[in-house]
Amino acid sequence: MYDESIQRALKRHRIKPIVLPAQFMQALLENFSGADPVTQIITGTAGDGKTYHCREVWSALGGDEATWNKGTKVQTLAVGQRTLVIVKDLSELRDEESAELIAGVARDVTQPSSNTVYLLAANHGQLLEKLKAAPDTPEVRRLSDVVEDLLVTGGTDDREVRLNLSDLSRAPAAKMTSYIIDEIGGHEGWAGCDGCPAARDQACPILENRRRLTGADGHGKFRQRLASLVELSERNGGHFPVRQLLSLVANVILGHPDGRDGLMSCGDVPDIVASGRADLASVYRNVFGENLKPSRAEKTEPFKKLNLFGIGAETSNRVDNLLVYGADDPAYSEPYDALVRKDPFYGATANYTQGQKAYLEGGEGVDRSAFLHLLKAQRQRLFFTLPDDLVAAYELWDLTVFRFAGVYLEVAEKLGAKQPLPRAALSMIVRGLNRVFTGMLVQNQDELVLATSGSYSQSKRSPLLDELISVPRQGGEEVSLVLNPQGGFDVAVRLTRGEIHPAVRLELSPTRFEFLGRVAEGALPSSFSLECHEDILAFKARLLRETETRRKLDGDDVGEDGQLVLRFIELTNDGRATPRRVMVRA
Repeated sequence: MYDESIQRALKRHRIKPIVLPAQFMQALLENFSGADPVTQIITGTAGDGKTYHCREVWSALGGDEATWNKGTKVQTLAVGQRTLVIVKDLSELRDEESAELIAGVARDVTQPSSNTVYLLAANHGQLLEKLKAAPDTPEVRRLSDVVEDLLVTGGTDDREVRLNLSDLSRAPAAKMTSYIIDEIGGHEGWAGCDGCPAARDQACPILENRRRLTGADGHGKFRQRLASLVELSERNGGHFPVRQLLSLVANVILGHPDGRDGLMSCGDVPDIVASGRADLASVYRNVFGENLKPSRAEKTEPFKKLNLFGIGAETSNRVDNLLVYGADDPAYSEPYDALVRKDPFYGATANYTQGQKAYLEGGEGVDRSAFLHLLKAQRQRLFFTLPDDLVAAYELWDLTVFRFAGVYLEVAEKLGAKQPLPRAALSMIVRGLNRVFTGMLVQNQDELVLATSGSYSQSKRSPLLDELISVPRQGGEEVSLVLNPQGGFDVAVRLTRGEIHPAVRLELSPTRFEFLGRVAEGALPSSFSLECHEDILAFKARLLRETETRRKLDGDDVGEDGQLVLRFIELTNDGRATPRRVMVRA
């Protein structure tokens, strides 16, 4: 699925190409066709669309398609009075070639009078490696410093260097997922299915999967929940390049373990349907790579990331009672009809109902493990089909390892829309922080209990109170949830008014959010996640330094008459932390 291979395949098979939004395309064209263009670097991970951007810029600015298809490593194009140099992949150049190129780039980006501008594409690591291998000149060192600043912070103080950097890996993959579903699901090539007997009989799993993927089944929950999983994965550092999303969507539509390489073709469909194994083509299994051999799915990036959510393995009593006993128990009859029987294609299939009956009757020779595999598929299906009005009742996110993911997504959405946040979210975060900071089951949620063990050591229990920081804004103090430049959100603790001492912030990834939520409910911090526990203790150390600085500025660190006041934390009957003062005379 490289750009060059795709272009050849399109011509060979005469297929209309899939056209996706290129987030930086308009800005690149305006820059290079403008009166004062600057050099542009496009970076990202493999499969983000760097070569696609370069080719589209070349074509839009009048470049010859045949010349581009020759595959020359470095392409040049006259744009007005200037020369545009395009390198579609910096890693293709040998070290001596890239060294000469980078030396030229370093000279041209620092000379306003230069008539040469560049469009360079490279993965993050390759870009930095090529810069290190370039000649050690003042211009190259200056270029390297600017590139590192742009990669890390998105900006640079060196305004004289005429360079911009666009990072495709920072694009919201959840939105791209919807674009890809629309493009593939609505492609004109599907018209070829109109005369197929399987289409007339509504028995084709390929067409059924397309309906469920695009939302033509009347629900549209699949793409919505898939986008949520992709967003959560990205917030946890698991990026989905366009190439991976394309392969994921293709697998969702075509997956079946009996097909060649785990993918169905039209010719496979009649045999699969006749064998009674059409239910194994379920989109709810394919999205996790269940159609592939386990060893292959574990090594394939999109499935490896999505399987980290544990969907199918995680469950709740209410969900399993519905799926196991719903067919016979009158108490579950109505929801079972609505959530399982109503879906004969992938829900109450013949295989599932037979396996369910055998499991419940428990006769000799019954393969219980086979039914457990069917039950796993039903949990996966329920995650993607549960109606919104039943999400709370069945606790949808309990079907994943991230039980607080729904709250996380709601907070992110409302922060982006500048709407009031759910009140329970901040209270939960504060309660979780307090329990990590003190090592006690404190219930305070209107104030942050900053405690210490008498030093900056990462002690599990901290009985000495350092500060009680107000959560609502009061006297310059405040604890809040705020957006960060990366598109996620942080917990921000402000200790003083003004910008001289900015708020101390901690980014809340879905994993850290889950950690604090579990701790707020009573989980032991270090046993649940040692890494998250250490991150929170490091955040606490930063807060302790800030409170010490504040006391020095206010003169509160100086004792009177040689006395030292220690404040020990005591818990009231309702679990609130309160200070108990002890006077110590030196």
